[in-house]
Amino acid sequence: MASQNGVSSSTYERIIVGPGKVSINSVVIGATKGGNVLEINRTIADIRPDGAKGKVKGFRYIESVEAKLTCNLIEMIEENIYYALAGSSLAAHVLTGGEIVNGTYLGAVYLAAEMKGVTSSSENKLVTVELDNCLVEGPLTLTLPETGEVVSQLVFNAHYSAAAMTTEPWKITFTPVS
Repeated sequence: MASQNGVSSSTYERIIVGPGKVSINSVVIGATKGGNVLEINRTIADIRPDGAKGKVKGFRYIESVEAKLTCNLIEMIEENIYYALAGSSLAAHVLTGGEIVNGTYLGAVYLAAEMKGVTSSSENKLVTVELDNCLVEGPLTLTLPETGEVVSQLVFNAHYSAAAMTTEPWKITFTPVS
């Protein structure tokens, strides 16, 4: 008996490859090692009226949404450490602690990844994820190995805008071949 799978003649054109490129407000933040991880977690409430023996259609709603991007950076520049310490100040190449204020939030954090084997203009060439109003929520850890390079993990957490409390703070865009 032949094995069952979902492979089609177009499968190779629809595979996302590589770690992707992370940028903040369209400025690339540097090289990564170990890839990047996007998580969008939508918690769905389950209302069970009397008499229900399980989940009931129409009795579900989105309770909360958390979107985050975990980035494993090997390129250490002062701006990346500044991002990692939400509320900190950077002046004359010196970082100091501080409070989180509205200006602390990063307007937009992007992860862009390529599709493999794109051959048709109707296929998508790039997948871009945008997280809005991000803070990196610690800790900042710099483990200095005896050999090798430092890999610092930054976790960018998206936040809702006070002006648009029902608009989830993320979007995923598929860009076709031009």
